[in-house]
Amino acid sequence: DDDRVVAGMETLMKEGAHVEEQISKSANIMVEVQHAISKFEPLSDSCRKLFVLLEAMREIHFLYEFSARTFMNVLNSVLKEARKNDENDDERLGSLTKSIFSEVAARVGRGLLSEDKLVFSVLLAKLSGVDNAATEQLENAKTIEEITAFIETVFGASFPWQGHGLTSLKTVTDEEIDATTPLMLCSAPGHDVSGRVEAMARETKHELASVAMGSAEGFPTAEKYIASASKRGTWVMLKNCHLCTDWLKDTLVKKLQTLGTGTTHSDFRIFITSEINPKLPTSLLHLSDVIIAEAPSGLKATLSRFFYSISRERFTDQVRNRLYLILGWVHAVIQERLRYVPAGWTEKYEFTEADAIHALDVIDSLVEGAAKGNKQQHVSPDKVPWDAIRSTLCKGVFGGRITSPQDQVVLDNLVESIFIVNCFDVGFKVGDGVPCLPESTSMKDCFDWVEALPSYTPPTWIGLDGEAEAVRSEMIARSVMKKVDNIGIKI
Repeated sequence: DDDRVVAGMETLMKEGAHVEEQISKSANIMVEVQHAISKFEPLSDSCRKLFVLLEAMREIHFLYEFSARTFMNVLNSVLKEARKNDENDDERLGSLTKSIFSEVAARVGRGLLSEDKLVFSVLLAKLSGVDNAATEQLENAKTIEEITAFIETVFGASFPWQGHGLTSLKTVTDEEIDATTPLMLCSAPGHDVSGRVEAMARETKHELASVAMGSAEGFPTAEKYIASASKRGTWVMLKNCHLCTDWLKDTLVKKLQTLGTGTTHSDFRIFITSEINPKLPTSLLHLSDVIIAEAPSGLKATLSRFFYSISRERFTDQVRNRLYLILGWVHAVIQERLRYVPAGWTEKYEFTEADAIHALDVIDSLVEGAAKGNKQQHVSPDKVPWDAIRSTLCKGVFGGRITSPQDQVVLDNLVESIFIVNCFDVGFKVGDGVPCLPESTSMKDCFDWVEALPSYTPPTWIGLDGEAEAVRSEMIARSVMKKVDNIGIKI
């Protein structure tokens, strides 16, 4: 019996020694683990700050609802790509940090308004850590160009701070969203981007079912399309969803929340187009990947959009075509001056393309009245009811939105200098430095004249001082830095 006890004791002692050895090794292993983790603590800290920044952006605009899922998708994408590279820890850490900042800028930037892209990028730069020279560069930045130069100093000229938006629509659709994430395309009033989705569907040969959501008749159709497409792996586009915000909140959000990765076809995609509208449900913004599609600025871009919105059947009479062309110019000048508030207009009036479309109807009606109601009868330039057209545009169509007497004078001068019989003369110019109007005004002549305009036009073309661009740049820069300071307090 004593031998058995001794043998048992020896076994216990050996096992105890083994346990002690394992504990000692475990402690060493934990030290190594903690050492490895500590190397990546700066990355973890950066990720935490980035997520806090995303949360803080909602203070700037109601559209900026970035969910934890959005941020995790960025991290997963970066980590997936990083595994392809064989690097040491320091190189890997630097590469991961750089990639995360770049990917966050690309994905978040597409969901920001142009001014706020600058705000977000400056805040990213501050989070990344900037040296004294870069800090001084930012403190001295007084214009958009100088702020942009600061961003490129910190991140490099190729940093995607403007976001991967409509120009990367196919990549976003194929690689950056999945079947359970709607892609919401928000745009300014009158700037419809649904054609971009339709063109992509044709190019990639994807079946796309579209439904206009302007009335309740579209609701059951939309639900039917989503139910079918989510099983078959086709695409659905719900258009003009700013017109049905209650349905979005009460029905669509619940429907989207039922979509699961196991029950929904991986090729299914849902696109939602909407004007920028504060009534859009926060819950839908949380679920969606958002692209803000701001209308291109500039006289040429505005004129092009306006002319492409006019039915081709309207271009039957060269006198009317001439009136349409000068109306388009007035509309474009009115819109472009909005970019220079308070120099262009004293306040940001809600002029829209719908105003110009209404003006087309006004002009047609007045011209037909001069032709005794005969739509087929052509009216000579001297018989055009110029006074009636000028009065209606200045007091009703456009003037109805103006509250400042100073702005009313600007509008009156603009309309009265262009809507005159002399606009039919050879060599007539609608503004200082602007190319002469075409000699004839067939539909092709009108479109060719618009297309020949330069993409960038100086402020003098819209009746402003040549320094207006610099003043505008400084004004926006001040607004950007004010937002940076306000958000910086919160992060």
